[in-house]
Amino acid sequence: MDVDPELVRAVQRGEAGAMDELIRVTYADVFALCRRLLGEPADAADATQEVYLRVIRGVVGFRSESAFGTWLHRVTVNVCATMLQRRGDVRARGQLAGAVPFAAPGAPDELAGEDDTEAGVVDRDQARRLAEAIARLPEDARAVVVLRDVDGLSTREVATVLGISEANVKVRLHRAHAKLRTLVAGRLGADGMEEAS
Repeated sequence: MDVDPELVRAVQRGEAGAMDELIRVTYADVFALCRRLLGEPADAADATQEVYLRVIRGVVGFRSESAFGTWLHRVTVNVCATMLQRRGDVRARGQLAGAVPFAAPGAPDELAGEDDTEAGVVDRDQARRLAEAIARLPEDARAVVVLRDVDGLSTREVATVLGISEANVKVRLHRAHAKLRTLVAGRLGADGMEEAS
């Protein structure tokens, strides 16, 4: 999440419309991260609202020791982790938004094109299975996978967002990848087709 530092300073000074602009430029990213971590659209909407309540209360104290986007990522992950603990759902249910895993509101549905060839159907099905496997990961592993593999943060950025060491990020990511391979391999045969149960 890239946020103009001048916009953050304008929010901190209490300039009219600055907070609205900050929310406008970051909303899609915050909602998409909440959706990936929580799965349910209603939960993601609630979490997004809570994130912005915390931003409103905490932005004045933000000291620019790290990028604002990194701070916002951390707030978002913390809110989602709290919601997961509150609902007692360590595995977070289904992370599909329409036919596209990890879709943000208003994002184009890239996998659901008009060309519904066999390859497209297989690709959509594999993407669905991968999203389901990610949803089955424990909360800490899922957060590392989403931030590193889906959002594309560096190992250092993930460590900063989650408040853990870079070595811990690497260990969690390695274990999460192994678990994902097991989960996906358990459902997919060598040809990529789902095996009969």
